[in-house]
Parts: sequence; structure tokens; C-alpha cells
Amino acid sequence: MAENGHEKNIIKRKKKGKKRKRKAAQSSRNRRLFVLFVFIVFMFTVVAARLGYIQIVKADKYRARAVSLQTRETTVTSSRGSIYDINSKALAINQSGYAVWAAPDEIAAAEKKDPGFTDDMTSALTGIFTDLTKDEIKEKLTSDKKSVQMAKYIDDSTEKKLSKLIKKGTVKGLQISATSRRYYPVGEFASHVIGITNDNNVGVFGIEQYYDQYLNGRSGKIVRSTDASGRSITSGIEKYYPETEGLNVVLTIDEVIQHYVENAIKQVQANTNADRVMAIAMNPKTGAVLAMADYPDFNLNEPRVPISESEKTKLAAMTSDEKVKYWSGTMWRNPMVSDTYEPGSPFKLITTSMALEEGLTSVGDHFVCPGTVYISGQPLRCWRYYAPHGGETLAQGVANSCNPVFIALSQRLGKDKFYTYLDRYGFDTTTGIDLPGETSAIIQKKDDIGKVVLATMSYGQGIAVTPIQLITAFTSIGNDGKMMKPRMVDRLVNDNGKTVVKYSPEVIRQVVSKSTADDVCRMMEGVVRTGTGKTAYIPGYRIGGKTGTAQKVVNGRYTDFTYSSFFAMAPMDDPQFAVLFIVDSPKGVHGGAATAGPGVHQIMSDCLKYLNITPVYTNGEEADATAKTTVPDVTGMSYSKAKSTLKDIELDSIACPSDTENFRVAEQYPKAGAELSPGDSVCLYAE
Repeated sequence: MAENGHEKNIIKRKKKGKKRKRKAAQSSRNRRLFVLFVFIVFMFTVVAARLGYIQIVKADKYRARAVSLQTRETTVTSSRGSIYDINSKALAINQSGYAVWAAPDEIAAAEKKDPGFTDDMTSALTGIFTDLTKDEIKEKLTSDKKSVQMAKYIDDSTEKKLSKLIKKGTVKGLQISATSRRYYPVGEFASHVIGITNDNNVGVFGIEQYYDQYLNGRSGKIVRSTDASGRSITSGIEKYYPETEGLNVVLTIDEVIQHYVENAIKQVQANTNADRVMAIAMNPKTGAVLAMADYPDFNLNEPRVPISESEKTKLAAMTSDEKVKYWSGTMWRNPMVSDTYEPGSPFKLITTSMALEEGLTSVGDHFVCPGTVYISGQPLRCWRYYAPHGGETLAQGVANSCNPVFIALSQRLGKDKFYTYLDRYGFDTTTGIDLPGETSAIIQKKDDIGKVVLATMSYGQGIAVTPIQLITAFTSIGNDGKMMKPRMVDRLVNDNGKTVVKYSPEVIRQVVSKSTADDVCRMMEGVVRTGTGKTAYIPGYRIGGKTGTAQKVVNGRYTDFTYSSFFAMAPMDDPQFAVLFIVDSPKGVHGGAATAGPGVHQIMSDCLKYLNITPVYTNGEEADATAKTTVPDVTGMSYSKAKSTLKDIELDSIACPSDTENFRVAEQYPKAGAELSPGDSVCLYAE
């Protein structure tokens, strides 16, 4: 019995052990299941969070990425606005053509189907894109980009050749879209004013840069659905986002007057061998710039090619960085707004007006020219120190351009009043003309100058101004003492010819009284009639002006080179036309009357007739008037024949455009039948 009980206990213990093992195993499985469950819940949470992050936080990014993979965008370039002269003559237009884009994905797909296709396509395109090497073409075709521009501009004939290759299947993955590039019908004309655009159709300098935001419209685009290879899906979406066309800019520049001015500065440069010749013509009543020219200039259609052979050679030897500096800092720089110079004697008109306005002198006031004046022990000479003018009135002093007269006026004014008028005439700031790169005058601080500097400033030395500042100040005298803001643009118009923005004449301030302005105008007329400016005299026209010659400052030192200049205005009883003519470093004769005078005479002779300002002859002037010549009809002739025909009757001719003489005359100004004086010019226009 005892043994049986023992065996039963052993069996019970074994059963209990097995139960414990089963429970332990079950517990272990439960723990594993729980851990697995927790892991699964954790992973699900992570995945859900990631999906939420992608779908909510990054939704825009991935939506855009999906769209980019399923669609292709083609840019539709907007048309840049044109630039016209005041009479709507086209000066800058768009030349229609085509841009070419490649889709490397499509080309890669064609390569998979037909190994060697890319090489064959590259060879075929070498005759199309002649400005690219074979390696450059292949690099574009095999780019990892979605779309690559092959050419920014091709003409009609090139587009036809390319379209034939596409139609034959010789090339694939190319898209041709209409575009345009900038073209300047007049070529070498108003180059520093109009400016150019870069390859992206953005203005680089001149009007093209200053009015770029108006000229350059907003580009549009076409969005098309594509397959995995980038090919368009016929049944897919296609959206067109229209472009906004640029506005057209109408300048205050008059093409005829610009041609007259450019012809005059070229003749003066040829006669004087000057480094540079420049001129600005302006309407004193409105501040409108009628012409602005600088020579040497360049052809706007080849803006990186100097017209001078010596400059071409110099440029060819430059590094890339040096070329960029040369183009932007020398060749394209507009010295009439960006450079300063010491004006010399023309500035005496400003000093005269100061003293008259302050009641410190009068037209008949008497002065004495001793030849040399000593200021603080420093000798300051009259240009005719060797034969002093002696006793003279203020009017005679202006006509004689006598330095001692203006030294005396500066002493009466004192530096406080002198500087007050410098500010009133705008020499303390820029004029605000609508051209880029305008700089301001260089004037010593009032507290730093003494009697000597004040004396020299009175006759235009020791002060440096920009040409646009000077003519703006001068023309205020011809506008009853009211200074006008100079402007290059008259209005902005759309393609329908509707004016969108109109720029009206703007009075800056009343600088001097009408009485003072009238007195100065009368004295200016005396300069041309009896004084140093007689080279600008034209019978029948009341022309006033002031000549000047000033030493040129280079690297802070006066040199033997000069700026010779002449400011003139007419008719002096009601000024409507003014011109500032500057000759930089003439060789030989230096005087403003001898160098700039003939140019001013020619401009006045041509432009006053063009502006229909009728000559009024005084007693004795009728006899001085030259005989008249009737202008013949030369339209339809070659330029060379027309030029010869005009020369036979002592008339000059001006080619418009001026960069070529190989054309047939389509239009002329003045028209046939007009009466001109020998030596006057006729503008001959190409078709």
C-alpha cells in the first residue's frame, strides 16, 4: 500500500511539472505574441505617421513632383516692346524667329530602340546649330535635365531645314517655338542712348536697361501631359498660360535731329582728330532731349565690335575679364550722364546770373581787365593776358570771355551765396534723367575752399560737372529762369498705339528771375554776334551762346589736353532749341570757337530749318544771307548717285542709317522743292 501511495505521489508530481511547463510555454508564447503585437502596432504607427507626413506636410512637394514627371512645360516668350523716336520711327524692334528645345528623355528612349540614334542625330544637327560644336550638341542631347535649350534663335530658313529633319524622323525629341530677338534698324545710331539687350532679352544699358520693366513683358507657358518617356499624350491635358506683351517706349529723341547732330560730331572729330566728340540737343521749354550723341560709337547690332580698327586690335589682345570691363566701362559708357569734366568759360553764364540775381552787378556795370589778377598772391590770367581788354562792361566781359570780370563777380558774391546758387542750379545732385549710370558733379566742400578756388570756379575751373547737368542749368536761362527736368521718354504705348503712361514736362524750380534770365540771354546773343562765338552766327537767326576751353584733368593733374566746348540756344527772343557741343582733346587748335563752333553752326543751320523756325533778317543781314538752293528729288536713286547729285549743287548728304551707304533712297528730308543754303544737309533714308 505504501508503495502504491509513493508511486501515486510521483505520478502527481510529474503531472504538476508537465502543467507548469505547459503554463510556462504558454506564457512565453503570450509574451512573444505581445511583443510582436506591440512591434506591429509600432510599425503601423510609424508608417501611418510617415504617410501622414508625406500626404499632409509634404503634399505640395510630391504633388509638384508627380506633375513634373507627368507633364512638360514649354516657355512662351513674351514680345519685348519696341523703341521709337518722337515721330514713331522704329529704333529697336523684335526680329521674328524660333527657339529650339530638346527633351533628352525622348532621345534616350529612341536610343534604346535604335542604338547609335543619338550619334546620327548629333551629326545631322551640326549643320543646323552652326554656333555649337558636335560635342556641345551631343552634351545637350544626353543631358540629365528634363528640357534643354538647343538654340535661343534660328531664322526662317534654318527652321525649315530642321522641320524637314523632324518630319523624316532623322531627329526626335525636339520642339520648335516662335520667339524673337532684338534688332536695331538704324544700326550705328544713338547707340549710347538706346542700349542693347543680352541673350535673355534683358536690357544691359541705355533705355533698354532703364525701361526694362516696361519693355520686357511676362513670359507665358504651355503645360502638356507626357508619358514615361516624356512624349506628349494626345488625350492628356494641355493648359496655356498666356504671356503679357511688353510696352513700347516712345523717346523724346527726334531721328532727324539726331542724324544732324551725329553728322556734325563725326565731321568735327575728323577735322580735329579729337579723342571723343559729344553733343546734347534739348528743348529749353520742356526739358525734352531731342538728340544725344557721342563719337566714337558702335553698331547696336554688333555691340561688342568697335568701329575703330585700332580699338579692334586692342580688344583682341585682352583677356575675357578685360573685355567685359572695356565694353561696360568704356565702349558702352555714356559720358554725357556718367562722366564729369571741367566746363571752363561756358560756366561764366552761371556766375553772371548769380551776380545779377543778387543785384551785385548790371549789364552796363564797368570792369577793368589788367590781363592778370592776383588773388592771395596767386596770379590768375585772362586768356588775352598779353593784350588786356582794359575797360569793359559786364556784357562786353561776357562777349570777350574775360576771366578778371568773373573773378570780380565771385568776390562780390562770396562763397556762401556762390554755393547757394550751385545748389539751386542742381550741381549738388543728379538731374534725375531717365538713363542709367548718372553721376553728380565733383565740387569741393564749401568750408575747404579759399579765395583762389572760388575765383577759378567762377570761370569754370576747379569744378567738374556732367554735360547733362550743364545743359539743364543753361536751358533754365532760356526758359525764363525755370529749370526743367531733362527726360528721354515721352510716353509708353501698347501695341494698339494707346498711350498707357505719359511723361509730362516737369518744372524743378525757379532758379533765377525772368528779368535775370532775359539779361543773360541778351548777353549770350552778343557773344555770337560780336564776341568769341561768331562761328555759330547764321544770318536771320537770333542765336546766343558761350564758347569755352578748359584744361583736362587726368589722374588728378591738369594736362596739356583740353575740353573745347560751345553752348548755343535759339531764337533768343523765345528759345526753342539748345545744344551743348563738347570736343575732348582736339589736336592742333584748342579753342571752343574754332573746334566746336563749326559743329554748332552746322547743327543750328540744319535744325532751325527743320523745326520751321523762320529767319527774320535785320538791316544789313539780308545781304549776308547766302543764296538759296532748291532741293532736288533724289528718291529712287542709289545713295552714291543721290550723294553726287546733291554735291553738284553744294548740298551735303547724310545716310540714314549711317552704318551703310549701299542702299536705294526711299525717302528724303527736306523734301524736294525745299530751299536750303549751300552746305546744308539732306537726310537720305533707306527702305
